Amino acid sequence: MGLKLLPFESLSATESNTMFRVLLLLCAGLSLSTCDITVLQYSSISLPCVPDNAPTLADTTYTWSFTSAETQQHHILEVKGSILNLSRVNTNDSGQYKCVQEGYKGENRVRLSRTFSIRVEEPPAFQEWQVVRVEAKNDVTLPCQVASRETNSPPVVWKRDKGEVLLKDTDDQEKKDKTTQRVFWDTRAEEQDWAIKITNVTEEDAGMYQCVVINSSQTLFVQLEVQGPPPPRCLGHTDPWEACLDKNSRSGMAILKESLTDFSTIVYSKLKGSKPKTNLIFSPVSIAAALYNLLLGARAETRTQLEQALKLPIEFSCLHFEMKKVKEVMKDTLSMASAMFYSPEEQVAEAFIKQSLEFYDAALQQLTNDSVLNVKLINEWVAEKTNNKITELIKEVDPFASLVLLNAVYFNGKWKTVFEPTNKLETFTMFSDKVKNVMALYSTKYNLQMGYLKSLKAEVGKFPLTGKNSLYILLPPTSSEKDFLLMEKNINYNTIKEMVSELSKMPIQTAEVTLPIIKLKETKQLEELLADMGLSDLFTKPNLCGMFPGEQESFISDIRHSASLSLTEKGVEAAAATSISFSRSFPSFTALRPFVLMLWNDAAEIPLFMGRIIDP
Repeated sequence: MGLKLLPFESLSATESNTMFRVLLLLCAGLSLSTCDITVLQYSSISLPCVPDNAPTLADTTYTWSFTSAETQQHHILEVKGSILNLSRVNTNDSGQYKCVQEGYKGENRVRLSRTFSIRVEEPPAFQEWQVVRVEAKNDVTLPCQVASRETNSPPVVWKRDKGEVLLKDTDDQEKKDKTTQRVFWDTRAEEQDWAIKITNVTEEDAGMYQCVVINSSQTLFVQLEVQGPPPPRCLGHTDPWEACLDKNSRSGMAILKESLTDFSTIVYSKLKGSKPKTNLIFSPVSIAAALYNLLLGARAETRTQLEQALKLPIEFSCLHFEMKKVKEVMKDTLSMASAMFYSPEEQVAEAFIKQSLEFYDAALQQLTNDSVLNVKLINEWVAEKTNNKITELIKEVDPFASLVLLNAVYFNGKWKTVFEPTNKLETFTMFSDKVKNVMALYSTKYNLQMGYLKSLKAEVGKFPLTGKNSLYILLPPTSSEKDFLLMEKNINYNTIKEMVSELSKMPIQTAEVTLPIIKLKETKQLEELLADMGLSDLFTKPNLCGMFPGEQESFISDIRHSASLSLTEKGVEAAAATSISFSRSFPSFTALRPFVLMLWNDAAEIPLFMGRIIDP
């Protein structure tokens, strides 16, 4: 039997050796006395003495011998085992290798033998060529650098792989019909480069090209690879958001609550900065709701990135159904407005428009070609949705914007326990013992739940509000910046969850309460925040094919958030001066130093607002 390993230029030495071993194993599995093998020089091979199906002998010995193909000399090899290993074989290793196995088969002494005829060949020379890749319908240049360019006539002839001559002298271009000619000498090529240019490349142009140097044995090869046009950008990504198949499951709501709380604490940690200098107020549920609406149209990697940033399970199909239920629970408490304004050049998917209205009451509106008019259009819409509490969300609109994502919220909660009317100023102690006189809310007998939480290193008061809401105020032990930063550092999903749980178990106490009047309103750009949360692709190359199924690539140019929170005693500014006796017969909760606040909806069990008061 003869086995020959054909040379493959693309194989590495390791791959070649593997093929040799496969062939030898084939020899080993055959019941043949002779096995002929052709191998390449410098390969390594292993020769097994007998095949696997040979009879088993007892008290076995092996004798290996070699007869050289060149000298015909025969000699015994110093090999004791059943396998002969030959490494880096050379031409002088060509010849016959014979193995004799001797032993007992039952009571009979027998011998088994097998001969390998090895022929060693020199490996073929390698061939090198340049590879040029181009997309169909583009122009391409195929290079051909030669050592000399002493003549004005080309010293080369260009051919196709089938021998077809493409160009051989400069007169070719003059002779051919310019309306049909697609192959030209490239006059912009560097010195000594007789490159050719092929225009309007098609897939039929792919193949091997030869640049044959005249009066020489030298031929330069160039392989042209033509890539077909890329598939449509949104191919396979235009289906509507999938339906929620388990609408009665309690786990969907639990997942949404946990993810919203986790997202809230992460946003707080990123917005607060490393050192507290200013007040802060934002609505995590509103930011999340706007991103949920965007998620309706996100596909592939963009959808995954959004889900990860929002702390949602991947492919949580019931998200929008559950969020609609949350919005219904909060409708009497929170005025929330979400909107998407898009370029008139964009084509919006009908399914996205329908689902945005179904789940978020968000009507898509088209921008105009007038930037000033767009500002007026957006601000009037926001003012209408927030009962004129937020009248100027934006000051300008990028004239090249393809999509503007907006959200605005307004909350106005009332205390369940009425504060006593007073116009007395109180002293608010800021960092470094700096003080400021502020108007304050005061009650000698306020009903609340309060306690010290070690995990937060803060005293926490829970103030009941109308609409099934509660205001949590987190106070560090002192007015020092160090204690405040430590308390902020401890705010995370687990400590907030523990705080809500522990405060709900504490008995309602009657306490003396002093709070500064809180009136906060803030508008923030969210691009930096979202990029820091792994969503930088939203502003460069998002896959929003569920929203914009056309071929034009869309990106988000502006995301901003406006939040307003007001907690005051109704009519306090018009109240007459009143002398108040400050009784100390009850426990007290005095928030006259920097604190963190969180507005919590008890019905939905999610945070509506988070912020901090550094300078009231």
